[in-house]
Amino acid sequence: MWIPYDIRAALKAESSRDSISLSRADARMREFLVGFFLRNPVTQIWELDLFVPEDLHLPQIGDQAEGGAGPVRISLHGNQGGKLAEILCRLSAPSAEEALARAHATIKPRILRYLVETGRGMAIAGWRIADLTHDARWRCTPFRPSALQLDLAALAPVAPDLVPIVTLFQRARNATDAASRLMAGFAVLHAAVTGHAALARSGAASLRVSEEMLIHSGAINAPEDLQGIGLADLVGLLRPHHDRLFTAEGVLAPLADDLAAQKHLSQLANLADLVAHRLIVAETRARNHAAPSLVGPEGVGV
Repeated sequence: MWIPYDIRAALKAESSRDSISLSRADARMREFLVGFFLRNPVTQIWELDLFVPEDLHLPQIGDQAEGGAGPVRISLHGNQGGKLAEILCRLSAPSAEEALARAHATIKPRILRYLVETGRGMAIAGWRIADLTHDARWRCTPFRPSALQLDLAALAPVAPDLVPIVTLFQRARNATDAASRLMAGFAVLHAAVTGHAALARSGAASLRVSEEMLIHSGAINAPEDLQGIGLADLVGLLRPHHDRLFTAEGVLAPLADDLAAQKHLSQLANLADLVAHRLIVAETRARNHAAPSLVGPEGVGV
């Protein structure tokens, strides 16, 4: 079953409805705590290859470059093995979303510096937010799906002509960032809409983006009007988001998107990823349905 791997556009409330409502209604500047969970993208373990033998408090960042919003106090926290696992930011903001945006803008360049100094892969796995005035809390962390049971002996390999297409989808599924997922998913959609022979029975011409697809991918709150559009329109809508990832010379563009732009890209990447899966599954099932029986007249395999 396809699941979204990037849910940055969603915040899950983890406290009472009353505390969440009070926090949402309060527009005053007040103190928030934002914690960033960190992940090694190679091992997928929620820790970085950096030792923090004990909690480390960094010099606070002043408010001069933050529009007078007050200082950001940062502390680094290790796990039981002493490796850096979470970064906490204590800061003032008028809402949970603005606290997250400000903390993210503060932490991202710092993580990039650690990456440059070490040459190691580093990523933010998710975050938690606490409104200390109203005791309201939110969390955004990917869930680990349960293992699936398949009749592994009965599943035939992917057909040779479909392997390149499924390999693109594999790249989308294996990617740890939204940009890579969008590029790979878009490539599958583009192949289908331009008549790639391997997807001739995928139902590309009749596919429509449903409300279920939008909910499942997390794109239901995307600013675009996506529900009900066909594949060609979806490819046209995704095209500028895909193309901006490249320079005019066809190489990856150096970009520095803020958190809001990253959230939007994750919604579109998830949708492209999901639709790519639907097309490949439809193609595979159509082929299986049309395949001749592999059992002879006497019940002997042929």
